[in-house]
Amino acid sequence: MRIEMSEDLDENITSLFQRILPFLSSLILLLLSYVPLDFSLLNNIRPSVGIVCVYFWMLHRPDLFNLWSVYFLGMIDDIISASPFGSNIMSMLLMYILLNNTSRFFNAKPFIVTWYGFAALALVTMLSRWLVVSVYYGQFLPLAIMMFSYLVTVASYPLLSLLLAYIQNHLIQDEE
Repeated sequence: MRIEMSEDLDENITSLFQRILPFLSSLILLLLSYVPLDFSLLNNIRPSVGIVCVYFWMLHRPDLFNLWSVYFLGMIDDIISASPFGSNIMSMLLMYILLNNTSRFFNAKPFIVTWYGFAALALVTMLSRWLVVSVYYGQFLPLAIMMFSYLVTVASYPLLSLLLAYIQNHLIQDEE
């Protein structure tokens, strides 16, 4: 009797861990992206890891990465970053909405198609965030910095998606 209860508890904990793993892995990657480096340029221009995570998990595991995960990831990104509060939440929610409406075009396609899809949706998302932050400060911020950040984000997508795919394939099991 006691062994059955222990096994049920283990199964419940394992199931809970697997359900929150997309959010936890995204949170860890987001926190790691803000680790200060000894390069002044890299401290100002970093990939938008949150947008990459939202795109990947919403494309591959929308059952485990929902609207609340997107919101809390954006809120944590806003707390950590120096951008106006709400700008990262807005950009991640925009990515969520854009991907909800276009995911059928990218689902089960070769990697290059999903990468191009990410590049297109990330451009819209990051330009929207740039516009909101520019309105907040009352002047247009340098577009070149945002574009360079966009290029770094698109270039980092293959590596980050490879890591997230490893987590999905080796640590998350579908419930039967």
